[in-house]
Amino acid sequence: MYGGEKGEKARWTREKLGLSPVPEPVIDGVCTEILNAYAVISRSRRYAGMVAAPLPLSLDDISTYLAQNPLLIDREEFEAAIFALDDAAREEWDKKQAK
Repeated sequence: MYGGEKGEKARWTREKLGLSPVPEPVIDGVCTEILNAYAVISRSRRYAGMVAAPLPLSLDDISTYLAQNPLLIDREEFEAAIFALDDAAREEWDKKQAK
């Protein structure tokens, strides 16, 4: 919750103000598997153009990951979750570039 420089500042501020720490979110095993898989899959992301815009992940990127890691959930649901996370990440990148 308090990762990175901004997170440590937030933790320090809450402590100095006498506020209780923000509770960590409860994440089940399936969500953990999907988030960890996205972190690994997105490391193979390709970029394009002078600004190095992130390209969308492909089914091949997911298949490469799945060749070494078995799934606990339906593949279609897994792919949908990975693509949704990827869309959100690229949308966030677009917002940062617009500033």
